Amino acid sequence: MVEIETKIDEIDLKDAEEALRKIGAKFVEKKLFRRWVFSLPEKSGEDRFVRLRTDGKTSTLTYKRRFGDGLANTEEIETEVKNFDAVAKILSSLILEPLYQENRRTVYSFGDVEISIDEWPKLPQIMEIEADSEAKVRDALNKLNIKGKELGNIGWEKVYAMHGMNLRSFKILKFDDKEEKYD
Repeated sequence: MVEIETKIDEIDLKDAEEALRKIGAKFVEKKLFRRWVFSLPEKSGEDRFVRLRTDGKTSTLTYKRRFGDGLANTEEIETEVKNFDAVAKILSSLILEPLYQENRRTVYSFGDVEISIDEWPKLPQIMEIEADSEAKVRDALNKLNIKGKELGNIGWEKVYAMHGMNLRSFKILKFDDKEEKYD
């Protein structure tokens, strides 16, 4: 399966929420994701990794391979797993230097387009727009008409680098507060 999405950096949260209301996007849920990321050896400019992620209800194991610069530049193979902690232990014994990361995601739907506002430690909020075609992503982006810097379908490692940080230097990247509740 190919993942088709774009990220918009440097959004104003209030403006983004207002734009979502104006186009009729529906609030879906707010989640806290916990993940282990296992980098794989690079192949001629490709970014490859395995991600184990949970929102507390559903856990998934995903292989991702990014190539090229377009919005449809990521191969993604994903399956649900039953035991997040056991799979983390298995993968940690096979692949060295796993990275632990958390992010908060507020998800909206706009027809068959998923729009989310992601919060990552040490970064400003970033919007992601994902659909099954580049045309749908572009249409939603145009309708939202929000200010920000479109990044395309780049990985979080590149997003952190754009903000002057090396994501791999954070062996554990999590929020200091645990007070907010997520569905």
